[in-house]
Amino acid sequence: MAGHKTHFAAGVATAALLAGTTSIVGGIPHAQQPLLLACGMAAGLAPDLDSDTSKPLAILKSIVGVLVVGAVVADSVRRGLPMPEIAARSGLAMGLIALMFVIFTRLTVHRGIMHSVPFVALWALLTMQITYSLGRNLTLAAGLVALMAGLSHLLLDELWAIDFQSGLIPRLKSTFGTAFKFWSSSFVATTACYAGLAALLWMHFYRS
Repeated sequence: MAGHKTHFAAGVATAALLAGTTSIVGGIPHAQQPLLLACGMAAGLAPDLDSDTSKPLAILKSIVGVLVVGAVVADSVRRGLPMPEIAARSGLAMGLIALMFVIFTRLTVHRGIMHSVPFVALWALLTMQITYSLGRNLTLAAGLVALMAGLSHLLLDELWAIDFQSGLIPRLKSTFGTAFKFWSSSFVATTACYAGLAALLWMHFYRS
């Protein structure tokens, strides 16, 4: 299985290549290129969110924690609440975040539905929804970058599942075929992923 650093590098390389291409073909301003790079990096690491010990999951926990607790503190200060109440609300927020991630890790399985083509497509459509207000060209470019970076993750995992004995004879590891797939062993997870994909497709075309 390709490591975190390999996936990160592949995501950056894919995003940089497509960002440069969209700048020339799609007229995306240079000032918006960093956003495309960020979309590529996120999508290139996203499939590994299903691993309980992965760095992407740890990073996501930190980001969510900072954003949510920061929002709670800012709201509390705006309301003029006393410090003990602010501390209590912040503690409750952190507890709820911890519970959410416990549930998430219990429900997800490494190399499950998150390592699949429909999940990558879902992530790309989610990226398009997030960047929708920034203009049609950037939205399409962000979706394309996210899609290709996500697919690069799956393809790298499949390539890493091939061993070459004596440098010539390929031997497939047991993990071969568990990344670039269209469904998982869980009917519920697969159904939920395709339902989310359909919902995001409907939202995108409805907004368009």
